[in-house]
Amino acid sequence: MSYDYGAYFSEITLTHDLLSRRQDRGWRLTAPTTGERHDIVLYLGCNVLRTSHMVQTVTAIFDRLGLDYVAVGGPTYCCGIQHHQQGDTAAAGGMSRRTLELFERFEPREIVMWCPSCIYFYDEVQQMPMPVPFRQAAEFLVEQVPRLTFTREVRRRVALHSHVQNPARRREGAAGRRLLEAVPGLTFIPIEPQPRFGRICTVNVQREVGPQTWDDLVRDELARARASGADTLATIYHGCQRLLCGFQTTASLSIEHYLSVFARGLGIEFEDTYKKWMLSGDPAAIMADATPCMEANGVDATRARAFVERTFVPLRRLAAEDSTPS
Repeated sequence: MSYDYGAYFSEITLTHDLLSRRQDRGWRLTAPTTGERHDIVLYLGCNVLRTSHMVQTVTAIFDRLGLDYVAVGGPTYCCGIQHHQQGDTAAAGGMSRRTLELFERFEPREIVMWCPSCIYFYDEVQQMPMPVPFRQAAEFLVEQVPRLTFTREVRRRVALHSHVQNPARRREGAAGRRLLEAVPGLTFIPIEPQPRFGRICTVNVQREVGPQTWDDLVRDELARARASGADTLATIYHGCQRLLCGFQTTASLSIEHYLSVFARGLGIEFEDTYKKWMLSGDPAAIMADATPCMEANGVDATRARAFVERTFVPLRRLAAEDSTPS
């Protein structure tokens, strides 16, 4: 049976529509209009749309910096990695080239990439030259720190969940650490990264190591962070936050994306609704919470309920099992 790309991208769109109203989005999911130019293209990728608060956060920081930029993402700007992973290499290559053509229409001087999978696919798999220089978002933001004014102390002891599979991932982790260390009041707690998490946290890595091993790896990292004195584990990528945040139900520390922690020092804060729903596991409460976005975006309630029960309820059962004495 061929892979159902429609279902894959449809679920991303559905999650996005449950978490944000289209009229409130400051990011672009459509192709450029004629003659539109920007100094910077902030390339979001696709899967970050499942955690829209991260897009709200990074665009709020870009706005604070007064940058001339456009934030773009979603299927229109797909890098093609999903097709590549399914063996559809010709389609993947075509999508990669098409997305670069869309970037070029903006005539940018720089591309700032959010998604590590997109970077990996363009730079390491396709080895496709970008039309202009590019950097990962954390690396870009490190250079902008002198231009930002912190307005709050963040009195947290923060360990960083990062990846070390190759130099690019290590650079991005180092940039995340430097951003956290710049926050007033924050104490950075170093912990040793776990190489078995792979290039990034994904469901494919979960399958490769096995669900029980995956859970053990996460719990071990949480335990090491706590033992080192951390009260917060900051995740480096959106996939990491999505797959790890539910473990907060049984951990004695908070799990947040690193940029949420960094932005808090700037007085910028958006609720991680995805994590909130993961920790809730209550379909009725989640549906009530999502109703304004559902109605604004014309989401079918039956379809939304099925998605909520499939995505968020199983974790509540897992948490209950973890708290049951053996």
